[in-house]
Amino acid sequence: MKFTSKTLITLFALIILTVFTPIKAQEETCIDCHDEEEFTPILAESVHADNECADCHTYAAEKIETHGDDGIPVAQKADCISCHEDIVEEHKESVHGLSIANGFDEAAQCWSCHGGHDISFVADSTSKVNSANIAETCDKCHADEDLIEKYNLTISGPGAMYSESIHGKLVKEGKDAARCESCHGVHDIKNRMQPNSKIASYNIPETCGECHSEIAEEYKQSIHWLRARKGIKNAPVCNDCHSEHSIKGLSEGSKRKKSIKLQQETCLKCHQDLVTQNRYTSSVSQAASYQDSYHGLAIMRDDEDAAMCVDCHDVHKILPAMHAESSVSKENVTATCQKCHENATENFSVSYSHQTIDKDARFIESVVENVYFWMIIVVIGGMVIHNLIIFIFEIYKRRQKQKRVITVPRFTKNELVQHLMLLVTFILLAITGFALKYPNSWWAEGLQAAGMTETVRQWTHRISAVLMLVAGFYHVFYLFATGRGREVLLGFLPTLKDLTGAKDNVLYHLGIKKEKPEFEVYNYAEKAEYWALIWGTFVMGATGFILWFPTIIGDWAPVWLIKVSEIIHFYEAILATLAIIVWHWFFVIFHPGEYPMSFTWIDGEMTINHYKEHHRKHFKKVALELVEVEHKTKLAEDLSVTTKLFVNTLKKHGFDPYEVVHKQMHDDAELKAWIEDKFGTIKIDSSKYDLG
Repeated sequence: MKFTSKTLITLFALIILTVFTPIKAQEETCIDCHDEEEFTPILAESVHADNECADCHTYAAEKIETHGDDGIPVAQKADCISCHEDIVEEHKESVHGLSIANGFDEAAQCWSCHGGHDISFVADSTSKVNSANIAETCDKCHADEDLIEKYNLTISGPGAMYSESIHGKLVKEGKDAARCESCHGVHDIKNRMQPNSKIASYNIPETCGECHSEIAEEYKQSIHWLRARKGIKNAPVCNDCHSEHSIKGLSEGSKRKKSIKLQQETCLKCHQDLVTQNRYTSSVSQAASYQDSYHGLAIMRDDEDAAMCVDCHDVHKILPAMHAESSVSKENVTATCQKCHENATENFSVSYSHQTIDKDARFIESVVENVYFWMIIVVIGGMVIHNLIIFIFEIYKRRQKQKRVITVPRFTKNELVQHLMLLVTFILLAITGFALKYPNSWWAEGLQAAGMTETVRQWTHRISAVLMLVAGFYHVFYLFATGRGREVLLGFLPTLKDLTGAKDNVLYHLGIKKEKPEFEVYNYAEKAEYWALIWGTFVMGATGFILWFPTIIGDWAPVWLIKVSEIIHFYEAILATLAIIVWHWFFVIFHPGEYPMSFTWIDGEMTINHYKEHHRKHFKKVALELVEVEHKTKLAEDLSVTTKLFVNTLKKHGFDPYEVVHKQMHDDAELKAWIEDKFGTIKIDSSKYDLG
């Protein structure tokens, strides 16, 4: 068959009609539904400006008749394979491609990273996959909380972490540094477990070595890599020490501090892990012995010169002492020590390490250590016993002295029992509560060794709490049901005078105010402590009940109630314990006027001079009542409950209450003047009390 020019023209026309006319028709069809003004300007600026719709959207073009009805599968929104076949095939083997093949349509497609109609050249600063923008692009998915939760993504917001890393900062400055694709790949991104993954543990040194070749080669000679290469998961590779996305640079200004932080968070973290150490070595004390050495202790105080792990063991080429090339081997350890100690000898380097190498030397060290341990026990123990004997004798002597002087009541026997019950239960609650919170403390471990198992601790705590609450309920009953209780309650009610009393007392003890303020039966300090006890008992009881029976809290309670109760219970316990030690024990034990202790908690009594000094205003009222009864201006049955207690206590000890008041007025002119101002002139036989 011969092809004339006319035939050729006809064939060419047919090709034009069959190829370009449908595309043009498809273009016209796209414009019918899709706003030309929305897409055309964007597409005109993209790398695909010369492409037609059907070049990328082949699925829609082929099904143009039903395109508006059947929808487009996510995977067929665009088809890049006609131009980028090799890249598409590479993407199919990536973690994203495999996820898509398994039905996870939200995994990254081509347009997820490169954009849709606005695709730019990678080198273009506006490109979503440009070095300056790639971290933000990755974080569109990897920082999406919904996707993280839905697909259990390992790391949240790696792009943001990378942007703050040394790599991210260098890239922002326009310098050459590792980017997302440098470590993860471009289209062939794989997770740690996939074959040929760049971030698999056994490939990490190669990946990092693309930029840090010398360091990678050093690391590959270390014991860490030798073990990692054998598949030991605990052996660290680059990212185990340096992290992945948030790698920080070691600038000269902060190098030392960051190195110390790295040591605390990496070296010691592994070498103090008991599981790891028990699995791979017979000694678990290496890291602990370093921290207990001068070097370790000085480092924890941010010393600039003390040796860190890397100063002795090297940074990347870390080898055990048995290796000849190790910096701490027998052949090299002296030279290593001489980096800081110029005059270091072999004896020095052998002895000044985690553990002395020489067995004879270790034996001598052990003997000396044991001798000193028992010497401390015997010597200090002897001192404690010696001083305890003296302390007990001084308490006994003071107690006997107090018995020979006039005493007045402070508490009734009923109140003493209440106080004793409160004392015992509070101490038990504090000990058993903090033993749970601080189980590794020496005293908690001692209690456990003595038999206080968790079950014993638990029930001791709960029974003590119940007993304290019983004592609390009884105290409330006592306050309202007895005459003495009602007087106690009235005495503890706060008034505005307590504020002025507190101010005047502080000013007096500062030497600013010359006159000591006078207080009623309970001063401001005792009132504050009493109401703090009431509040603390209520709070601890309520929160303790919730923690004891957490399942009793129904749907009516807010979700935060149990956890907040736990927080309140703990901090209220600290507050109460410190208040007892700092406030209450100061006034009853450590106050110079009370030391070694006040005996009031034992018998409920105080010396009359002590009472008159600390509760002078109340003592005046008691003395006035007794004067009124003596002169028959008041009946004895009309005395206040407290004054009746004074009378009974004085008589019990063989003293005439009226004679005691006369003696006090004779010795205290201000007291006498005050009573006479209230009552009138009182004649006192001075010869009874004037000793000349």
